[in-house]
Amino acid sequence: MQQRNQSEIVAERLKRQGLTDPLFNPGDETSYLQLFRKLQPMSPVHFTRPGDPPRLVHRTIYSDFGVSSSIREQGKLVKGRFQGGRIAYVLEEDLKLYATAFRKEMTRFGSIHQEILALIHESGGLSKDQLKEELPYRPGDIGKALEDFQKAFILYEQQTDTDWDTGWLDFAEEWFQIPKDPENRQQAMEEVILRFTEAMVFATESQMKSWSGWTGKQIGSLVKVLTEQGKLRRAEVHGWDQGVICEGDPILEDMPAGAIDAPLVPEMIWMLDKSDFLVRAELDELKKRYEGREVLQYLLVDGRFQGAVIGHWGFRDYDIEDIILELPEGEAEARREQAISAVRKVYDPEHHTILKYNGLPL
Repeated sequence: MQQRNQSEIVAERLKRQGLTDPLFNPGDETSYLQLFRKLQPMSPVHFTRPGDPPRLVHRTIYSDFGVSSSIREQGKLVKGRFQGGRIAYVLEEDLKLYATAFRKEMTRFGSIHQEILALIHESGGLSKDQLKEELPYRPGDIGKALEDFQKAFILYEQQTDTDWDTGWLDFAEEWFQIPKDPENRQQAMEEVILRFTEAMVFATESQMKSWSGWTGKQIGSLVKVLTEQGKLRRAEVHGWDQGVICEGDPILEDMPAGAIDAPLVPEMIWMLDKSDFLVRAELDELKKRYEGREVLQYLLVDGRFQGAVIGHWGFRDYDIEDIILELPEGEAEARREQAISAVRKVYDPEHHTILKYNGLPL
């Protein structure tokens, strides 16, 4: 079993996901799409408008809202429900893979579902507001039925801009029929796990479960098959749970395990929201760690989650109640301004007062 050290894994992970090697040219759409492909499915930033495009937060030195919006408007990003039903986007050429892997069968099909489908088939597509006008059901029930269809990739929500009143179309007519046989789904799930592991460099089954929304049993079965096929290699990292690395990953060849000249992780703090790829991979554990607190965002300190931003989100101005940095007292104090600066990149002082740092009033 291959043994690695944390610093080389974390350094390569940060580089591979664009945090320490961010994109610098807003005109380089090819590089943007290549990085997007590694991190998909990508949701809009948490606590923003549902119609906003997904963002490569901290992975570009420019604001990528316009770039992402333009790519979506061109039809290269497709909206759907993945990873247990989350709204997210994938590249058009990868839609079949992720839709097959994450498709959720409908467990109920009532009269409201039948009438929605009939109306959309008759008209060729309708907005949610038009459905509300045509159907004798509560708006919330119509929304829930549309969500059922979206999770099953029976209906498709056409979102090309930030408009709230989007069109709903038949997915198969707009795109293709999703394969429903177990073999195709198994192959798609295996490929998704391989892509996730490649982006993570080293991944544990608990991270796969947290990120994907699949059950522990499903993840265990996928990892077993992929290791038996020789596509994943089991590995150990000191201080972490046992995990896997993709067979043939350059990190297995570039440096002997345990080498003393392993790449150093930069001393940086990034504030990441709940839609972020890295947060999703650790979210199950992070929820337990900060249970009972209202977390706005998490703090990635030197490549590891070691803090959180606490507060009650609102549509108008609201306070940051506390910035928690889980470091030894002296180190936490020494890095106070760095942590506050990371938070201030999103929460400006005009609209958000920071009340405490590690429990002490500022």
